[in-house]
Amino acid sequence: MSTALATVSTIGPRTEQIFPVRLAVDDALTRDAVAQAITGHPRLRLTDAAASGEVLLAITTEVTDELLARITGDTAPPVLLVADRLGGRHLLRSLHAGVVSFLPRRSTDLTTITKALVTTAEGRSVLPPSVARLLVDHLRRIDHVLITTTGYGVAGLDAREVEVLRLVAQGAENADIARELKYSEHTIKRILKDLLSRHNLQNRAHAVAYALRIGAI
Repeated sequence: MSTALATVSTIGPRTEQIFPVRLAVDDALTRDAVAQAITGHPRLRLTDAAASGEVLLAITTEVTDELLARITGDTAPPVLLVADRLGGRHLLRSLHAGVVSFLPRRSTDLTTITKALVTTAEGRSVLPPSVARLLVDHLRRIDHVLITTTGYGVAGLDAREVEVLRLVAQGAENADIARELKYSEHTIKRILKDLLSRHNLQNRAHAVAYALRIGAI
C-alpha cells in the first residue's frame, strides 16, 4: 500500500511594502482630499515627519522658487510634483530639488496621484511626454555646450573615445583599432590610458562596461 505525501508550502503571501507620504499642499481642500485618498490606499500612509523610504507630494498651481526651496534638502526624498505646468527655468531647478515625477494638475485625479506615488516610491519616474521631451532637449543643449567648450559630452567621453570603446567592445586589439580609425597604435594606447585615468576605471573591460552602462555605445 503506497502512501501519498502532501507537499505543504511554507511560503506565506507576499507582503508589499508600505510607503510613507509627506504632503506639501497649501490649499486646505486639496490637502484633505489627497490625505483621504492616501489613507485609503493599502500601500501608502501619511506622515508629518521625515521617514525612511518616504515620498514627498507637492501640489501647487504654479511652480515657484519658494516652493522649490521648501522641498529642497540635503536628504530630500523623491518628490512627486503636481502643478499646472513645468518648464522654463524651473525645469532643471525642480530636478535639483528632488522632483522625479510630475503630473499636470488640471488633468490629474486622486487615483492617478496615488498610483504615481507608489511608482515614485519604488524608484521609478512618472513624466508626461511633453516634460520628457523638454528634458531631452535640455540634455542635448547641455551636451552641445560641453562638447563645444570641453570636447566631452554629458557622459564624459568624446567622440573619438566612443569609437575606440565601440571597437574594444567588439574584441579589437589596439593595432586593429588603429588601422580602423587611421590613428597610430601609440595614439590608441594614449586614448585608452587617458579615459581609464579620468573615469577611475581599472582596465579595458571595465571601460567597456562603463560605456555600456551610460549608453555611450
